[in-house]
Amino acid sequence: MKREDICFIPAWEMKEKIKNQELSSQEITEIIIERIEKLNPIINAYCTPTFDLARELAKKADLSVKKGEKLGILHGIPISIKDNVDVKGIRTTCGSKA
Repeated sequence: MKREDICFIPAWEMKEKIKNQELSSQEITEIIIERIEKLNPIINAYCTPTFDLARELAKKADLSVKKGEKLGILHGIPISIKDNVDVKGIRTTCGSKA
């Protein structure tokens, strides 16, 4: 599988690859961050990227896998949250310029 193809595999397949340690959450997260950095200046899809937080959570997710801990349904899969949902510590603008 080519590196850029990882952005397009279904979440269930990402989860299996993370669980089986074929791919790490950190690898997937970095690939997705690279894609966001490349495309966001053109499409302006992300108001408040939280890349440092994503990297920190990916590292924790990988440690859980290595420890053999029970994994949740979206364990280690990077997600984005729409800007109209309040998340503690992250600004919510609802797309407003104000």
